[in-house]
Amino acid sequence: MAGTPDFLPPILDLRGTWEEILERLYAVFDGDFKRGAVCHRGMRILYDNRILPDGCNKEEGFWHVVSRKNRDSGERLIDYRRAERLPWAKPTMESPESPEIKVFDYDHGTKDIGVRRYIWLAEYDYVLILQKKKKALFWITAYHVDSEGGRRDLGRRYQKRL
Repeated sequence: MAGTPDFLPPILDLRGTWEEILERLYAVFDGDFKRGAVCHRGMRILYDNRILPDGCNKEEGFWHVVSRKNRDSGERLIDYRRAERLPWAKPTMESPESPEIKVFDYDHGTKDIGVRRYIWLAEYDYVLILQKKKKALFWITAYHVDSEGGRRDLGRRYQKRL
């Protein structure tokens, strides 16, 4: 992708069979998040490491950053725009202050969700969402913002940030 900030690696090429794509994606997740500590502003990043019965021996946290829930069936299906940006997650989390990155906390106003940290590459339509947990941040998801409504919603949250 031309014109991206220097700290972002290229997006992944997701051509090939499902097995090849899955292997490529998981290699990034494994290298970036399983084999070393990732920190954002001095706080350790954790992810959901549960392996569900139908999860192909992959962590739930992995599935949440490469797939999205189908509204009709409820099952998670690969989201190619989300998945191809997986290599952006770690450098975006670890990047020092940068004009390309909007980092903000937003209070969702419910006991179940509470305050979440957003790391938003607004010009590149990519956002990471983290939940504050004592002395760490729990990685909820990351996704490609693929609609004007999604951009407006993030913009509204940014305006109402803490």
